[in-house]
Amino acid sequence: MEEITGKWQLVKGRDMTGGVYSVNVENQQIEEYTKDNLRILYDYLENEIARCNFRVTKSVITIYGENIDGTQWDNRYEYWFSNDTLKIRHSGGFEFYDEFFIRIK
Repeated sequence: MEEITGKWQLVKGRDMTGGVYSVNVENQQIEEYTKDNLRILYDYLENEIARCNFRVTKSVITIYGENIDGTQWDNRYEYWFSNDTLKIRHSGGFEFYDEFFIRIK
């Protein structure tokens, strides 16, 4: 948990074919993971745009919350660290892509 706590900015991605791409500045969202299991999403200007809860294991992060109508949701992602980069894998069916975040706080 300690490793993921902080603010992370999206800087690049990789698609399922292995192609690495840069993320335009306007799309470089920021994700903050707090010690009290809150995930806050910001746009590139650091304006808050969403928040939910999260839980983390050694290799999986789960973000979860409740919609206005009371229905609950959750999404699970594999994650790992490479040097000081947080990598998150988004997968569904036969497709996946990775996002690469650098720590900014």
